[in-house]
Amino acid sequence: MNSYFKKATPICHHCGEYDCTKKHGIGKAGIQRYYCINCRKTFQTTYVYKGKEVNIAAQIERLLEQHHTPEQISFEMQIRLSRVEAYIKQLENA
Repeated sequence: MNSYFKKATPICHHCGEYDCTKKHGIGKAGIQRYYCINCRKTFQTTYVYKGKEVNIAAQIERLLEQHHTPEQISFEMQIRLSRVEAYIKQLENA
């Protein structure tokens, strides 16, 4: 397996940093929570209601500019590949 995919911590959903997150307990729904040392905010990679996730398109755009593949973006952000592809399509049509 590619060493790129061995990374266990996701990028921050607030500031977009990927090397500043650490585990921060379990949420009410039983989902792992994370804490960002950089922006001092907590987040989960999966939400029951995704309406709070406003920065995903910007994060995907930034990772695409850094030449990440959709599969790498999906893995790093821990969101479905189909969702990444939908955001990419939106960005191309904008």
